[in-house]
Amino acid sequence: MSLTSAMLTAQSSIAARSAEMAIASRNVANVSNPSYSRLEANVQSVVSSNGSVVYVSHASRMVDQAAFTATLNSGSMAVASGSYATMLDQLNPSGVEPYGTSTASAIGTLSEVLVAFGNDPSNQVLGQSVVNAANGLVGDLKQSSSELINARMEADAAMARAVDNINVILSDLEMLNDKIVTGTASGVDVNGLLDERDEMLKVLSEEIGIDVLHQDNNGIAIYTDSGVTLFEKSAREVTFTSSLSLSSGELGNNILVDGIAVAGPDASAPISGGAIAGYAKMRDETLVTMQTQLDEVAKALVDVFQEHEPAPGTASADGVFTIVAGAGDLISRLQVNSAVDPAQGGDVMLLRDGGINGASFVWNVDGNGGYSGLLNEYVDQLNDVYTFGPGTGLNTSSTLLEFATNRVSWFSAERTVATESAMMDATAFQSNAQMLSNSTGVNLDLEMQRLLTIETSYSASARLMSTIDNMFKDLLGAVS
Repeated sequence: MSLTSAMLTAQSSIAARSAEMAIASRNVANVSNPSYSRLEANVQSVVSSNGSVVYVSHASRMVDQAAFTATLNSGSMAVASGSYATMLDQLNPSGVEPYGTSTASAIGTLSEVLVAFGNDPSNQVLGQSVVNAANGLVGDLKQSSSELINARMEADAAMARAVDNINVILSDLEMLNDKIVTGTASGVDVNGLLDERDEMLKVLSEEIGIDVLHQDNNGIAIYTDSGVTLFEKSAREVTFTSSLSLSSGELGNNILVDGIAVAGPDASAPISGGAIAGYAKMRDETLVTMQTQLDEVAKALVDVFQEHEPAPGTASADGVFTIVAGAGDLISRLQVNSAVDPAQGGDVMLLRDGGINGASFVWNVDGNGGYSGLLNEYVDQLNDVYTFGPGTGLNTSSTLLEFATNRVSWFSAERTVATESAMMDATAFQSNAQMLSNSTGVNLDLEMQRLLTIETSYSASARLMSTIDNMFKDLLGAVS
């Protein structure tokens, strides 16, 4: 080998080692960046009559598509279950009594004061206690209903925010994807852009479950996990109209992707991943069921405490509880009958005697101060098995108190399952994320070892150049 060839080899080696060192240093600088994919130098060699040359042709980006897809999917499911569990926790924060306990307690209190009034029917103070308990129960139902409506509105608002985020992300992805495709086709280094796009995909998958299809020149197409196109060369429009009201019986609006409903009560292609899936489940399923449970309690109160004419099989009408006419949902119109409430100009002793709906409904026709027949009738009706309507998720044949107590158990079970599911999904995501990191992330120890190896090789090439330089000097000196 001539000195010129040796010098060419040494120079190319130093240039290659410098390029390798730059790539390794870039890896080290991004060791804490979870969106960064490790780069490896692609070293090529060329041998000719003039000698051998080594060079770094490009930096290869480490890709594990299976691990990345698993991370996207598991992360999307973790956010879906996590957002759902969080909203349940917000409805009934830790440290307070289990949800629904106050309603069951209020029904129990009403039963107790009714029995007490029946044992001492001439005691007007006890009669007032019954009215107070009835008003307390109505107030509890109204408060609970208001909380459910507010929770539905919060879920609805969260869906709106998620849709806004999705549209921003898709718009940014469209521009970034164009840069990647154009850059790849022209041979430009797009590794940094690919990292940026992967991060966008992760953020997008947190809002809505997605599937990613890879295309030519590093391009991608994105679909919902239910198969609806979100992005293919251009972003599709995601639309949603927030609800002005979500009272009992009112349905929330659908989220549409390119006109196809992917979340909401009429979703034809419902998604399963992303925060939107959790919000939609809360708004359109769980809270609707809970509102139905409350409505059934209200209906049962009106039915159980109906006033009947004394003769069997005769007319009946709303008694202690009534649903007043007017706008609003059922519970907003529920109230204690004004006829028995002194605060509304009523007479509490109508509870004992009857006559809330007129003379034909009077039971205590003799005005006997010790009469307790009607009060005992109310107690019996309250303790009788009642047939509740469908859609509550509870046993439809039970006493009113049992039904209210079952509501507490139902919510506790739903919350427990949601919390456990969220924990399991989070664990699965962490496992997949670690697998992806192990496959494509930066290992600091390995990169430092690589830098030491490159440095050693660089030093050797530098020494070789110095030796060749000295040999050239000696040769030139001898010639002169």
